[in-house]
Amino acid sequence: MSKVSHFYENRVRHHTCHIWKHPNYPKHLHKHMEFAYVAGGEMEIVVNHELHKMTSGDCAFIYPNQIHSYESKGDVELMLIIEDMDYLGEFYDELTNYELETPFFKREQLSAYGREILDLLFMSAQQKNVPYEMAKGMLLVLLADIFHSIPMYERKKKAELSTTEKLLLYVNDNIRSPLAAKTVAKELGISTYYLSHIFSKELKMSFPDYVSRHRLSLACDMLRDTKKSITTIAYEVGFTSLRTFLRCFKNQYGCTPKEWRNQYEKASIQPVFTKL
Repeated sequence: MSKVSHFYENRVRHHTCHIWKHPNYPKHLHKHMEFAYVAGGEMEIVVNHELHKMTSGDCAFIYPNQIHSYESKGDVELMLIIEDMDYLGEFYDELTNYELETPFFKREQLSAYGREILDLLFMSAQQKNVPYEMAKGMLLVLLADIFHSIPMYERKKKAELSTTEKLLLYVNDNIRSPLAAKTVAKELGISTYYLSHIFSKELKMSFPDYVSRHRLSLACDMLRDTKKSITTIAYEVGFTSLRTFLRCFKNQYGCTPKEWRNQYEKASIQPVFTKL
């Protein structure tokens, strides 16, 4: 059976654009392009081991397979756009052969067109059922402005993935399946001790905690994007019991999955755009 990336599995569409009120996600990487824009509040983001404190008006651009993480303590208005690379052929060269001088930049660095599009995207992120054609069109305009306004340099040929990167990709690719440290270590040809050392030193958490947080984030995506039952979601994201899922979810988010879904649905307002 072919393996499917976590970020391919956990999103109903190949494009997502939504508001994240409490952005907290451990270090991870995936094969998608990711754009983050803080419209309000403060948070921290790490991209390729570079920590940046983001405040209102700050943006971050994450290329595919770049390790990144999010952390916030209070309420934040973070717009997050994640796009499948297969749907961005218009910018294949900029996304594969070049890289921004810095992954972090301010809204003011964009042109007047870029700022207008950013505002429209932020508005659309608060709506439901925005047609993909419109969403992608706005994203393409934003990308064109970013690549025109922010200095870029030619990428160097990257060496083989590091052990940490291989670990994160393995977790992403197998997040729905049983994941034990001993089994994962054996698959990657390393010791269980070394695996635990990587997670505790580089990711600041244990292997089981890391897997649990990924599964909880996947569950939130499914709570937001599907009408599946709580029980179905719990098992589909890889938890072996509903009780464990409910306990971990409450510990992480301070509410039940049902309450989380209700809060999201109440916060979402009706669409400005109509279906094509």
